[in-house]
Amino acid sequence: MLVLLQTHLLVVTLFLLLFGAKVVLLFLNKQHALARTRKYTRILDIIFGLLILATGGWLLLEWNGSLPIYLIVKILLVLVAIPLGIIGIKRSNKLLSLLALLIFAYVYGIAETDSTTLKPEHKETTAPVLPSTPSTDAIETGDSAEINQQSPEEEIVAALGESTLTNAKSIYVQVCANCHGQDGRQQQAGAPDLTTSNLSQEDRKFVIEHGKGLMPAFGDQLTEQETEALAAYTITLKNN
Repeated sequence: MLVLLQTHLLVVTLFLLLFGAKVVLLFLNKQHALARTRKYTRILDIIFGLLILATGGWLLLEWNGSLPIYLIVKILLVLVAIPLGIIGIKRSNKLLSLLALLIFAYVYGIAETDSTTLKPEHKETTAPVLPSTPSTDAIETGDSAEINQQSPEEEIVAALGESTLTNAKSIYVQVCANCHGQDGRQQQAGAPDLTTSNLSQEDRKFVIEHGKGLMPAFGDQLTEQETEALAAYTITLKNN
């Protein structure tokens, strides 16, 4: 999944660079150079377009839970920007070409931040609906008294045996570290920062079992005990 996402981002970046170069030539009134560029990059445009649609469509199919607002906005803007860009370059229309370029740049920003406001700190608000628990209810309502009743991370570590903690860490390295990083802060492929997450152990267990966003579900791969231990281990990362 991570490789697919990285491929998608790479293709989109190359497409934007190529389209941006054409827009620059258009604004510099280099019509001859623009015509030659269009001629020699026609195949690349087709390849990039197909790859963007293929990888983007596959990522969309792999999405767990309901589609967040930022993703819906991103898809709609891309569907608008592509024809605008094609028409703008083909007709040497500077306004349409510039508008398409700005939309593409904004869409790229949305993809990097998972937010229509381009502020990555609100990533967790796009999580799928979790089962109602005292911890999630307290987080949603801002009831600090309820939150303070949760067991501290030290108690979770103490409750895990040494062998269980070691096994949970090993599982984390195998299935989680690629996106979350060894310390939980990597935030690759849209993964949240585990060191700042307020999800309870039960909610983390739910996400591990059922997936979230581009994160696949591991409920069929891990036992109940392994899932429980893994959820508890991710909470210990808040201590780092």
